[in-house]
Amino acid sequence: MEQQVNLYQPILGAEKHLFSARAIGMGLGLLALCLAGLAAFGAWRTGHIERSVSLLESQQAAALTLAESTSAALRPGQTLAELETQAKNLSADIAARERALDLLRLGAASPATGFAARLEALARRQIDGLWLHNIVLGSGEGRLALRGATVDAKLVPAYLAAIAQEPALAGERFDKLAMRRAKQDEAPAQLLFDLGAPGLKFPVPEPHP
Repeated sequence: MEQQVNLYQPILGAEKHLFSARAIGMGLGLLALCLAGLAAFGAWRTGHIERSVSLLESQQAAALTLAESTSAALRPGQTLAELETQAKNLSADIAARERALDLLRLGAASPATGFAARLEALARRQIDGLWLHNIVLGSGEGRLALRGATVDAKLVPAYLAAIAQEPALAGERFDKLAMRRAKQDEAPAQLLFDLGAPGLKFPVPEPHP
């Protein structure tokens, strides 16, 4: 007489268990906690970017104000028309900076594009006696052009060495360095410099009326 034993029957007949409501609730709670953490980090990052851009804006505005006041002291015979022209130029510059800040707040230049990181790096590497007039940023790494002025020619290589230490600016390449002595009406600057990058051009200044 033969007898067959089915060794797989206990497995095939095992009772199936579904996830309990408690386990599902814990999973959803963990997911909600992760999403809240990501949202909080994004809000902190955006606030940090806005503070860095505001710092850079205030520093350059202070440098422009110093240059304007010194120039006015050296040229006491300015006419009302010249003063009005200077006021319009300063207002246009402030408006341009405000538009750039608005773009950052709206997310048009997010940290992932690299613009914010490079602006933060430039804000951290300010040097007394050297200021920037124009900043042109390209969409890819290594695309940055700077135009500025200084009271001492020795500050230019010191500034280049300082920004080279920033990780966000490590890949920047300049293909042109132009320097010239400042004119009398460009005081207190003693030297003006341009740092050019491939494919980037500075905006052409509007002619004075």
